[in-house]
Amino acid sequence: MSKAELLQQYKNDVNNLRKCAKELSFSDKEITQIFKQCFKQLDQENPSSNETHKYFSTAVKIFFVSTFLSICVYVLLNVHQPTSSIVLRNVQGLIYPGLKVLRFLSVPVIRRFPALTGLYDESCLVENPYFYVSDMECWPCENVHSVVDLTGFDNYSLHQSGAPYVVKTQQKEVFFETLKDLYTSHKNTFDDEADKIKSTNSSITNLQELFSIGVESSTHVSWRINKMAPGRLIRTLFPRPYIISEWSGQSIERYVMIDGPKADPYVLPNPECSYVIITQGTGERTIILKPSRECGDVCRTVSVILKPSYVLWYNWWYWRPISLPSETSSEVSVSYVSSYC
Repeated sequence: MSKAELLQQYKNDVNNLRKCAKELSFSDKEITQIFKQCFKQLDQENPSSNETHKYFSTAVKIFFVSTFLSICVYVLLNVHQPTSSIVLRNVQGLIYPGLKVLRFLSVPVIRRFPALTGLYDESCLVENPYFYVSDMECWPCENVHSVVDLTGFDNYSLHQSGAPYVVKTQQKEVFFETLKDLYTSHKNTFDDEADKIKSTNSSITNLQELFSIGVESSTHVSWRINKMAPGRLIRTLFPRPYIISEWSGQSIERYVMIDGPKADPYVLPNPECSYVIITQGTGERTIILKPSRECGDVCRTVSVILKPSYVLWYNWWYWRPISLPSETSSEVSVSYVSSYC
């Protein structure tokens, strides 16, 4: 029976009750009073719905009042400079004790959900997909027509602005088996601190499955590392290339991309720092550098085939890389993505 039919039946029953009551000489006022008493008795027998409604109303009121007060305080602190100075001067001494209390209160939550400790090393929890710099200057990529090869060029620092380039380094080839041997030697470290992988193969969800099953021709695996201990181990295979100054600070976050020779194209992740290098350990991948959204009207798309021991340098502010399979390669590709500030 539909809701409309139930409602109509309810109305008919109420009318029949009123009709019977009038036949028994009850007035309209008395009939209405009887109905109110019945509804009141039903409410008392089923108080949960009323309590839920009451709690919900209270929560909504608290939310709106808190939001209104927060907006008022924010406007006051940003508009009225004397108030802002007084608040900042008196709040400075409460920052450390407040954070200490917050950490103390978070202990039970961490014990209940230990996986939350992994968020501590995240520099960004939620990436803003609508991030856009409206007034960014695009002259560093405006006259770029291709990816230049600066192998053997000494003053390469002149090119580290916005123009991408590649160089051949002394990087030793890193095969899939090389990664497997490193994982086997330091299994506990990688399993505990760097087990975050994404794969197009649904059978591969962690490192142990990856190195047990292997990589098929169409498989793509993204291995993300954002902790110090596994990062040091990976750097034994992919040391700092000579084009990066010793004074540059390397981001803790880095990626190892493992692709079969027929793996589908994919967009490379956005790193923490703006200066990005892609080191090709083995195999080949075609890297397409598309201009960023801010510079799409003035800069051109360029591409390069990244071969073993070659390093691609680019500035993330101006380029968005896409990795494609190389038509001339039949090997598994291993690429290392890191960034410098």
